[in-house]
Amino acid sequence: MHKKAQIGFGFFCWILFGILLFNVLTKSLFIRSIDTSGFALTAPVSKVKTTILTELTFMGDPVTVGIITIGLMLLLWRRGRATDSVWYGMLQFIGYCLVILIKYSVTRFRPSFRLINVSGYSFPSGHTFSTVIFMFTILALLLPYCKVKWQKIFLEIIGALWIIIIMYSRVYLHAHFTSDVIGAFLLASGWWLLANSQRTVFFHWLQKPINKV
Repeated sequence: MHKKAQIGFGFFCWILFGILLFNVLTKSLFIRSIDTSGFALTAPVSKVKTTILTELTFMGDPVTVGIITIGLMLLLWRRGRATDSVWYGMLQFIGYCLVILIKYSVTRFRPSFRLINVSGYSFPSGHTFSTVIFMFTILALLLPYCKVKWQKIFLEIIGALWIIIIMYSRVYLHAHFTSDVIGAFLLASGWWLLANSQRTVFFHWLQKPINKV
């Protein structure tokens, strides 16, 4: 995607996030409607469904994603892609600092009747943010190796489905409201696009010191 398009879409995502954030802070009817609809969409609750989604949601945990990201960084570094290693690690870890900052600024409490034990504040969803950034990273690394169009489409579908599964699991388990996961998706998408629009500048600044290591 062209740099100007990345900046434009990135700001658009963050504008939508800002609108959503305002409605969350004001506890608007719009937000209550979205959240109620989300819980209704993930119903009914069953023991088997809860067990499966509890296991799946673990894979979207920021700690789990962080550990996998570190492994990916080490792999890229060993393959001589030091700048990629630092870049994708930065996108994940600095981005998550943004999530923490917003969480503790908004201080939204989590939904009642949670199906799993979870602490901390609710908006935005850390699981969703981490998963979105990680899947975008995997796609960015793998898509250039796809020789035919169907392979790219297949990878993109898998990536989108995994993000949706994590978002769905967080709402189903009542760990988050629907607006939490939507907000996290918009925040992560905006962060990814805006950061990558400046990637060339970052690489130029980082290239010399890393090559000396």
